[in-house]
Amino acid sequence: MLTAPDSSEAECRPSGGPDISVVIVSFNTRALLIECLESLYRPDQVFSFETIIVDNDSHDGTADAVQAGFPQVRMIQNEENLGFGTAMNMGAAIARGRYLMVLNPDTLVPPETIPRLLGFLESENEPRLASCHLVGPQKSYQLSCARFPTPLRIFMLFTRLAKVIPIESFQSYYEKFDWDNLALDEPGADSVWQVDTVLGAFFILPLDEFRKAGGFDERFFMHFEEIDLMKKLETRGCHTYMIPDVSVMHYGGASTKQDYEKMRFEQQRSLLLYLHKWHGMSAAQSIRFFLIIMALIRYVSAIASERVRGREHSASQFRSASRAILVGLLRMNFQSSAD
Repeated sequence: MLTAPDSSEAECRPSGGPDISVVIVSFNTRALLIECLESLYRPDQVFSFETIIVDNDSHDGTADAVQAGFPQVRMIQNEENLGFGTAMNMGAAIARGRYLMVLNPDTLVPPETIPRLLGFLESENEPRLASCHLVGPQKSYQLSCARFPTPLRIFMLFTRLAKVIPIESFQSYYEKFDWDNLALDEPGADSVWQVDTVLGAFFILPLDEFRKAGGFDERFFMHFEEIDLMKKLETRGCHTYMIPDVSVMHYGGASTKQDYEKMRFEQQRSLLLYLHKWHGMSAAQSIRFFLIIMALIRYVSAIASERVRGREHSASQFRSASRAILVGLLRMNFQSSAD
């Protein structure tokens, strides 16, 4: 049974380590990270935990701010941006908790959320991964769980055909299809769902299961690494669950917005890496060709928008990103991208 730790126990229990090791990867998100830590370090916490921050070469004073406000936090400072998966593996390698919590720095964790998930994880003997709804700053609902990507689902999602063809196997997300409004409804909160994947901004699983699965595949720099992890866990019998009656507040995109062009390409590169790894070369090459056509269309559209509408700044940014994606996709080599 979980009991409230006193101040000397909040970071480490002599009887075998904390309940949870919270690992956060940061990259120039100082203000948001401090808010996130403040939401964790409450005097009324009913679980023991340690926090490990892996900083990917931030230049905004992140390390100094964390040291000043939260000296108990363990911190790894990288001299370059190693990506999310690699940095997360570094934090997990020194973790001492029974459970690993993967947490983004642009989140706020309400006091009831973690105890609810811990109670669920400990209610059965089987290993499980658990997460909850993500909501925006104005309590707006964010899509928080999805099915494993397949070439068909990706094609239906990117062409938006999934919105007009209400066939479950075509859908990337679990939300019920609303034919009348041609939209995806927010699901109800009256049950626990077993799902394929949850968003990587927040989830909890047994630390030993994370390690047995090999952690994050470090070939994914950003995006799809959590989906790949959950696919590996699923093959080992560790299923993923969504607990819909609690939530975590998620600002979203705090790190990815800092390098728009690179992150747009990394998202598509990681998608192709995932498809190559789990569905084979033909599937990855088919979707790659499809993405090249889409990038070309976006690039031409951006040029036309700049000339016709005169929106020089936004159209120029969009054009530059579209060109970078197009060039990157054309140059992408699958020979060493997956086992």
